[in-house]
Amino acid sequence: MKKKTQSLFRGFKKYGMVYKHLWQTYGQSRNVRISYILQIMGRACKLIFLPIALSLIISRLSTQDFDGAYKAVFLFVAFSLTLGILNPLIKYVGMLGENKLYRDLTSNYFSRLIAVDLEYFHSNMAGYLTAATRHYGDGCLQLLRAIRDRYVNTILSILFPLFVIIWVDRPLGFVAFVLSAVQATYIIWASNAIAPFRERSRELYKRHSGKMADAISNVLAVRASATEHVYVEKMKFDAYEEMLVFTKRYSIQVRLIAIREFITVFFFMGLLWLVVQRMHGGFIDMTGAVLVVTYAGTILTGIYGLSDNLDEHDDMVDRIVPAFEILHRKNSIQDPGSPKTFKDVRGEIQINNVTFTYHKRRSNLNVLNKFSLHIPAGQKVGVVGLSGAGKSTLAKLLLRFQDVDQGSILVDGVDIRDITQADLRRNMAYVPQEPILFHTTIKENVLLAKPDATQSELVHALKAAHAWQFVEQLPKGVNSIVGERGVKLSGGQKQRIAIARTVLQNAPMIILDEATSALDSESEQIIQDSFAEILRGKTALVIAHRLSTLAEMDRIIVIENGKLVDDGTHTSLLKKGGVYAAMWKRQQRHQEDV
Repeated sequence: MKKKTQSLFRGFKKYGMVYKHLWQTYGQSRNVRISYILQIMGRACKLIFLPIALSLIISRLSTQDFDGAYKAVFLFVAFSLTLGILNPLIKYVGMLGENKLYRDLTSNYFSRLIAVDLEYFHSNMAGYLTAATRHYGDGCLQLLRAIRDRYVNTILSILFPLFVIIWVDRPLGFVAFVLSAVQATYIIWASNAIAPFRERSRELYKRHSGKMADAISNVLAVRASATEHVYVEKMKFDAYEEMLVFTKRYSIQVRLIAIREFITVFFFMGLLWLVVQRMHGGFIDMTGAVLVVTYAGTILTGIYGLSDNLDEHDDMVDRIVPAFEILHRKNSIQDPGSPKTFKDVRGEIQINNVTFTYHKRRSNLNVLNKFSLHIPAGQKVGVVGLSGAGKSTLAKLLLRFQDVDQGSILVDGVDIRDITQADLRRNMAYVPQEPILFHTTIKENVLLAKPDATQSELVHALKAAHAWQFVEQLPKGVNSIVGERGVKLSGGQKQRIAIARTVLQNAPMIILDEATSALDSESEQIIQDSFAEILRGKTALVIAHRLSTLAEMDRIIVIENGKLVDDGTHTSLLKKGGVYAAMWKRQQRHQEDV
């Protein structure tokens, strides 16, 4: 009993969240509110005035009052015309407010999603996040329209007839009200009884959609390992798992419906029996009897609709609820309330006693431990160290993809937590190890850094990145589609396009995080040849595994266990004979062996 009560409470809390959100968004639209008022007027016309006019026609005809029958026919036609005008007007007025809000809500949700901490994306599959975005926008609009066009109609088709029956005969109205309340209560209880199965279906949908999207986005690896059949079998099992939940849900639902039908029969029989008794006793006339019998059918239809509507309603609510995880989420990386201006950036970087730990990991070891580093404006610094030493973490902290636990990072004397993330990243270009390309043209991929760039600026960026030579040979040149994640290009070509984007950004600071580590020697050499122009006049942090890449850097630092253990030029570090010199010797021996 306690679990059922808790489940019911969670259900009401969920409805409260969704309806509060709808009121704070769509509910503030004047057009939406007017459409609801018109809908209520239309239902009153259909459920009250039309049946009354129809019952008057029947009763006048039964007493040979033809003048009264003609007047009733006129009323029926007048109300029918009113209803005919209201129906399209409701949809038109509602649409004027709904479409604009749909656009605003969907874009607002996506803007919140895209700004969420990166760790969130690492923990959730892209397929599910994409589906959740669509479900939110579509679900809110569909629920809003369903409430107006169906749910309000269903409720009014129960309430309006009850009011009329009470007006005709209070004892009949009381009985109809009690019977309706019993059946409606049962239907709500039955809907809540299958709520756990709906929630389970949603969880499975989330997990299985993500797995499917993961397999599709990594189809090359699947094909290369000849494991298509493995993934097909996994999808079959997932579908079977969903089928079991659906089967259990509908088997329970069928039994609940059977009980509902049993209750309905007694409802209708009891009400009709009482109508006959009341008319036989002279308490109601033919007009009243016709109205009650007509409305009894309307009430039953409404109650039947209530059952179907509750199932549909809960499914739509369950599609919207996951969005609140994003809408109510507080990011760990926040912009300051009153950010400082960040203009004419020179690019001097000062890292002071920085300590950082990935708190969600099992190990509590510091990735960076009281790490300090000063990089004068315009200096090119190479960064080396073993895997896990803290090199990429340093890049993430500089870009504020993570925030330091202790210490501070200053750019031109300004703490990067005191400026907006957008300002910081506009002035700090970033090229990761794996090129990030969109499923669009080469031109649009490069223009991501500067959408309003001219054609000559675009070509210059491609030439500086040593990409123009292969781009102009493509059938459509810069308008060639690169495929999802750049699948139509080679590794070196993808990286050169990513570097061209960085050139176009023309930021005073640049971070290259293992930008050549995954490339063949020829592609690596081509990209290294572009470094001189790319890094000219900029403060640069170049993280690399191959030490030969860093030989021409102004300065090289070595990170070990989150601490700075070596610092100097390539030549001075070799003479020093420390960690860097040992790493250089190992790599040289490896190259000789190869």
